[in-house]
Amino acid sequence: MEWACKALLTAAAVAAVMLAAGRMDRRLAGLLAGLPVVSAPALLWLAHEQGAMFAAGTAAGSVAACAASALYARVAVALLARRGAVLALLGALAASALVVALLHGLQTRPLAVLAACALVCALLRPTLRLDAPAGAVRSLRGEPWLSAGLSGLVAAAVSQSPATLGAYGAGLLASLPVITSFALWHLHRGGTTADQHRFLLGYLHGTWGKAVFATVFALAAPLWGSGWALALAAAGGVAAMAVVLGTPARRPRPRRGDAGDGAPAPTILRCPDPPPT
Repeated sequence: MEWACKALLTAAAVAAVMLAAGRMDRRLAGLLAGLPVVSAPALLWLAHEQGAMFAAGTAAGSVAACAASALYARVAVALLARRGAVLALLGALAASALVVALLHGLQTRPLAVLAACALVCALLRPTLRLDAPAGAVRSLRGEPWLSAGLSGLVAAAVSQSPATLGAYGAGLLASLPVITSFALWHLHRGGTTADQHRFLLGYLHGTWGKAVFATVFALAAPLWGSGWALALAAAGGVAAMAVVLGTPARRPRPRRGDAGDGAPAPTILRCPDPPPT
């Protein structure tokens, strides 16, 4: 029953994150959703059972999953309002599968995969619109528990099938965007497009920190073991998120004629007074 204990522990951690995210700003909620809540425990379990080299390969797969998850979330938001939930999910899965296929040849080069993840996040960030006001999002009954339950099942599948999936495949499976899918569906049902974009901004930051975390673990685990690798990876992930959080978000340019910051003040024309009679 060891797999059941792993599933329950993962589900409890995800439920705690989801409940905390529901009481936070949308950007902070997205940041929490991007954290390695499922993949970090999976790396430790695999390092204990399969060895540090296997866990390092799993971490490399997790980095590739970060790049795919970022694109998955952006495509899902773009399609939710136009095509509905089913087509949005299928389109997002197709886009993320394309990224995974393109990065498959780099599975032994985590730094190259990290560079690809950085490129994906950098290209997606300017597409977010953050100028619209946020709306009041109503809670959906049972959503945190559904997300936690599915995350627990993913953790159990990772722990039970490392030989079948291989190290890289286990990393991809451990980083499935389960929490993100439920959160985006929640915001689609009860929020606005601005809420989704704020969530995405935080999610890109969290995903970048998760990618750095997994990269450092992949490089450090074969050299110093899983314990030191986890400590170094956590420090690297926190530092990466601190850097991107300190970067100001893009503001939309004011349109011509608007009296905003950086826009010229409108010229007031006065008619001359008539001559005295």
